Amino acid sequence: MATTCLAIAFAAVAAVPVAAVPVSASAVKTPDVKACFDGKCKITITTAVKFRVSGQLGFTWLSIARVDSSAVKVQGTGPGVSSATTLGVGGSGSVGKLSVKVSSITDASATVHLAPR
Repeated sequence: MATTCLAIAFAAVAAVPVAAVPVSASAVKTPDVKACFDGKCKITITTAVKFRVSGQLGFTWLSIARVDSSAVKVQGTGPGVSSATTLGVGGSGSVGKLSVKVSSITDASATVHLAPR
């Protein structure tokens, strides 16, 4: 009798459907840095990024990183050149020939607007 009850209980538990969450649903999206090559874009980052940009901006690599929950560092580098600015929300500045404006910073992300100047 105990074996039968155990088998029925196991069958009832095994029949309960379990929903699986796809890995992609929780994955963090990587920003489209290709859209920023010419220096004109809006980019939201969740982790630090480094990508190639047009040499017409005065450098060939741009990196963007949250310093903490209140500031973002944007740095342009290239052969023999380095230019950086650290900005808070609403702050604007420049890196080489690139205008930078920070529109939001949260614990999870930062949004930066870039434009050639």
